[in-house]
Amino acid sequence: MWRLNQSQDLSAQSLRVRRWVGSARCCFCDHDETIQHLFIECPLAKLLWRTIHIAFNINPPTSIEALFGTWLAEV
Repeated sequence: MWRLNQSQDLSAQSLRVRRWVGSARCCFCDHDETIQHLFIECPLAKLLWRTIHIAFNINPPTSIEALFGTWLAEV
């Protein structure tokens, strides 16, 4: 969480800034890999959030701030 808040994630988007030469695409769906995509927009993430919603009645987040906002505000 702290790394996300400090923009120190290891998504392809942030790794490209550090001159990484690997693929910048999501390995699950071939879209650009960003934190928003990995946790919210990827079809696999959507499937996982739907499963969590059905099992625990927790609504899927709409943004990274909605997902981690409370925890990140404490840091």
